[in-house]
Amino acid sequence: MTKLKTGIIGLGRIASEYEEDDKARRYYPYLTHTGMYAKHPGFQVVCGADIDRQRLERFRSMWGVGRVYEDYRTMIAENALDVVSICTHSESHREIIRALLNKVNVIFCEKPFTNNSGEIRDIIKMQSSSNTRITINLYREYDRSHLTIRRMLQSGTFGKLVRFNAYYGKGLRNQGTHLLGYLVGTLGKPQCIRLLGKRMYAGMDEYAYDAYMEFGNGIPGIVQSCDFNNYRLFEFDFVCEEGRIQIIDEGLTIRLFKKAANKAETGAYALEKADERIRSTVGYAFKYAADHIEDLCRDSTMKPLVSPEAYLDIQLVIEEIEKQGEGLICSPH
Repeated sequence: MTKLKTGIIGLGRIASEYEEDDKARRYYPYLTHTGMYAKHPGFQVVCGADIDRQRLERFRSMWGVGRVYEDYRTMIAENALDVVSICTHSESHREIIRALLNKVNVIFCEKPFTNNSGEIRDIIKMQSSSNTRITINLYREYDRSHLTIRRMLQSGTFGKLVRFNAYYGKGLRNQGTHLLGYLVGTLGKPQCIRLLGKRMYAGMDEYAYDAYMEFGNGIPGIVQSCDFNNYRLFEFDFVCEEGRIQIIDEGLTIRLFKKAANKAETGAYALEKADERIRSTVGYAFKYAADHIEDLCRDSTMKPLVSPEAYLDIQLVIEEIEKQGEGLICSPH
């Protein structure tokens, strides 16, 4: 089968440079966009673009890609591509997407997808008259272990979900987007959002927020921000009537608990480790994303897992939280 010709726009960390971290590669065999395509049998990386000449040369040296460009428009004009990854800052995404529509089969775009919901609506309108499909890198939406947990929660494996708690760092639009994406994809759009706090952590360029949310069937939960300067923390804790599911260690560890008789009180109940085990596959999420991108290219009837329409629901949650935080004075943490 012919390999899909692929280009990368924006050659920074998530595009390529994270591959230089030997420790990260131990836990995430598929770590970056370029690494994902390079390891996958369905793709061939043929070109890359970045305004930074040093990054261009580093990319060329790391991956043996001969065609590198300072202007992505030239790259698009000079190469017949099937897939393009957009790994630039969100401010440029809409214009890059505009330039790619009808020129490639699939666009794989980094998050944050855009600056605001208005830009997303513009992209949805532009895309509707094109033959290009867009899927966005909320990588937990491609990971099999996270999708297994979603099915367990939605099917009531441990009974009805009664509440959740979640932690994130690096700002609401950065890592918070992954957290909100997983919650919205699992529970639907929140019916109630109440801001609890707003912080600016040292070294960050955006605010982090704490919020109370209620989803369908009155499921409540709290989303809390953490300072990554202390240590990395990204977790979900889902409490159900008959058990509990925890996604910890940034998704690398999954713990399941089931309801059992309390050892210390007759007629009472406690939680004990469940016999069932779920092995985390989050380190392979990029590989599963590549599988999905390949399927999108070869099957015109398939729908993107994280479409602009799906991301719009997440963006509206972000904007509601930020709106409630307007005027709230917050000193650096």
